[in-house]
Amino acid sequence: MELHSHTHTARKKWTHYFWEFVMLFLAVFCGFLAEYQLEHKIEKDRAKEFAVMLISDLQKDTAAIKFHIKFRETIYKNADSLMNLLKYGSLESDPDRSATYFAIINDRRVLEASRGTIDQLKHSGSLRYFKNQQVTNELITYYNLLDIINHWIQYLFDYESATLGPFGREHYDKRYDDITFRTQKKLRPFRKVGEEEEVLLYNISATFGHLNKVLALNVLPNALEKADKLLELIKEEYQ
Repeated sequence: MELHSHTHTARKKWTHYFWEFVMLFLAVFCGFLAEYQLEHKIEKDRAKEFAVMLISDLQKDTAAIKFHIKFRETIYKNADSLMNLLKYGSLESDPDRSATYFAIINDRRVLEASRGTIDQLKHSGSLRYFKNQQVTNELITYYNLLDIINHWIQYLFDYESATLGPFGREHYDKRYDDITFRTQKKLRPFRKVGEEEEVLLYNISATFGHLNKVLALNVLPNALEKADKLLELIKEEYQ
């Protein structure tokens, strides 16, 4: 009868299992760290990309705000000139100047701010990429101020439509804008204008001029200061 010998496998020590566990744990942990570092790098890279886009937008904004300050200064200064003419003379006493002042204060312009990047950041939830809370706070404050300015300008449009617009349609002869025609016909720029109409135009100009003056001397310079501060913060943090 043939005998079969049985081989006995030596029982592994507990330390063997311990080290297997340690190696497995380290492998998983290192994988987690690598994934975390990759995600962190991606977020940091995205923050830099958005920072570059914001810098471009803010640089355009500063130029647009400076231009708009000059535009609003022109409006309120011509409103003041028209008021002085009405106070010490009349629309008929200097028709060319009165027509010029009236035409200038009727001009309309919006503030052409660049909002593409901030809108993308808000709608996509990408503001989280900016870890510097000061940058985030200043961004929100600046763009909230731009919203206020846009509402302010819209109010000016509405006020103009309700006051200067009807006054012009009723009393201003648009043919006067044609220099050759007005010279040939010896036209006057305003018609059917008495003391009551001149008082009305004076009051309209006073309100309209004041609103533009506050915008030019206070609100817009505040926005310009915030845009410059934001530019410095973003460049310092992400460039």
